[in-house]
Amino acid sequence: MQVLLVDSFNLVRRLYEARPHEDETVQQEVISSAAQSLKRALREHKPSHACCIFDSHEKTWRHQLFPDYKANRKPTPPALLDAIPRFKSAFLDLGVQSISVPDQEADDVIATLARAISENAGDVTILSTDKNFLQLLDDHVIVYDHFNAIQYTRNRVLEKYGVRHDQLVDYWALTGDSTNNIKGVPKIGPKTAQQLIKSFGSLDALLENPPPGTAGDRLKSHRQDADICRQLIQLKTDVKVGINLNQLRYFSTP
Repeated sequence: MQVLLVDSFNLVRRLYEARPHEDETVQQEVISSAAQSLKRALREHKPSHACCIFDSHEKTWRHQLFPDYKANRKPTPPALLDAIPRFKSAFLDLGVQSISVPDQEADDVIATLARAISENAGDVTILSTDKNFLQLLDDHVIVYDHFNAIQYTRNRVLEKYGVRHDQLVDYWALTGDSTNNIKGVPKIGPKTAQQLIKSFGSLDALLENPPPGTAGDRLKSHRQDADICRQLIQLKTDVKVGINLNQLRYFSTP
C-alpha cells in the first residue's frame, strides 16, 4: 500500500500567492496549476491510494488552549476560500477525493491517517512544506516538499535540526514556532535547545530537573509556557475522520 496524503491548502495557497490578484476571484490558471501539481505528484509517487486534505477553517482546540494561535498570519483571502469547491472538483477529475473534518486542522487529520496507515504497514508520503509533519516520520512515513523536490527522512531531520525526529516536538516547545505564533521559552534559541535536548533527552526530563544557570532559570519560570507550546505543536493522531481507506483507492485517469 502506497498512500499519498496532500496538505491541500499548503499547496493551493502557495500557488495562489505566487500570482497577481487582479480581482476578487481565483483565476482558472491557479486551479489548473494546482491540478497539474497534483498530477505530477501522482506520477512521481505512484500511490495506490490518495487523498487531498483541506482545513475546515474553523476555530479548533488549539485556539481554545491559546487564543493567539496563528494570530500573526494574514487572513485567508475570501476569494481563495470561495474557490475551494473548484479545487476539489479539479482534484476529483484526477481521481483523488478531498476531505475535511469539522473543527479539525488538516494537520491533525493527516497525522491520524498517516499513523493508522503506518501501524498497518502501509507506506505514506505526506506532500507538504509544513515542517510540523516531520514529527511523524518513521519506517513507513516520509514528508515530501513538492516545491523544492526534497524528501525528508529521519537522517535529514537530524542533519537539519540537530535532534532526532522524535525529539522535534520538545525542541520546538523550547524554541517556539513563529509560523504559528507559538512563542516557546523566552531567549532559548535553536543552539541552546539542541544542547538541552541532547543532554537531557526530553522536555520532561528538563522540566523535572532543570540545569543550573540561565537556561534552567528560564525553564523554571516558564514551565507552563513550554508545556502549552508542546501541546500546540504535538499533532493529534486520534481524529475521527469517518472515512474508509478503500474509498481513497487511486485509479489513474487517462
